[in-house]
Amino acid sequence: MRVSMMNLYSNNLHSLQKSTFDISKLNEMMSTGKSILRPSDDPIGSVKVIGSQRDMAATNQYLDNTESLSTSFSRAETYMSSMVELQGRMREISVSANNGSLSPEDRAAYAAEMNELLETFVDTVNAKDEAGNYLFSGNKTDTAPIGQDANGNYVYQGDTSTREVQTSTSSWMTANSTAADFLFSNGSADILNQTKDFIAVLEDPTLAPGDNAFDQVAIDMQTSLDDSLNSISSAITDIGGKQNTLSLVQASHEERVLFNKEVIGETEGLDYAQATAEFNVKLTALKVTQQTFVQVSQLSLFNHI
Repeated sequence: MRVSMMNLYSNNLHSLQKSTFDISKLNEMMSTGKSILRPSDDPIGSVKVIGSQRDMAATNQYLDNTESLSTSFSRAETYMSSMVELQGRMREISVSANNGSLSPEDRAAYAAEMNELLETFVDTVNAKDEAGNYLFSGNKTDTAPIGQDANGNYVYQGDTSTREVQTSTSSWMTANSTAADFLFSNGSADILNQTKDFIAVLEDPTLAPGDNAFDQVAIDMQTSLDDSLNSISSAITDIGGKQNTLSLVQASHEERVLFNKEVIGETEGLDYAQATAEFNVKLTALKVTQQTFVQVSQLSLFNHI
């Protein structure tokens, strides 16, 4: 009799503990919305979830990279477009000022405007991002790309290095455009120094269109402006192509993230209706087990007799 009572007590205690554990686990599943709480719950499913989570984390990092690149490209494109507008006006002045009917005062007025355009152009090329880094200096982001030497000539102070950013498992994209690429030649800013020379000619009352010194500077100025405009426009076109590529890459990454979310959801997502029904069944079973356990606990040999 004693063995039978001990077995009965032990069995009821085990049932009570199991029911309590099952309900606690279901409660945790319902609070987290996950059917897999530990790898042991579903080893195969856990491996699939972990793989999808890792892939999604890597893809999200690539997405962050592409978004950062897109912002950087848009910023550079904005400044380059301003450069084109400024040089476009310089080109107009170089033609209009090469007119023999203009007075020295007229040419001086053009010189003043050209000087303002030049200063604004230099400031634009020396633009910084929100972190205070120069945009067009290569990897020398703490150095303004355009400076002046001891003689007052414009020189390039950056380097020609590029920064590569990974956009996918096997793809990288150049993140920056250097002023050396679209403005400078052999370490000197010819167009900027030629602009200075043209301003000096316009300010010289002894020179006028028809004079060899004036005409040659004006012709060189127009030619250099055309070359510079083409170079900057080409850089803008290159950025536009990169932006188009980024849009395709971003769309692909977003689809991949969505796919991984679906895999994770299908693998570890909880069917709340089924879980609720199972919870209610186990809760009812727990109450019955508790009542039985109390009754068994109160039994003794004396009560049995």
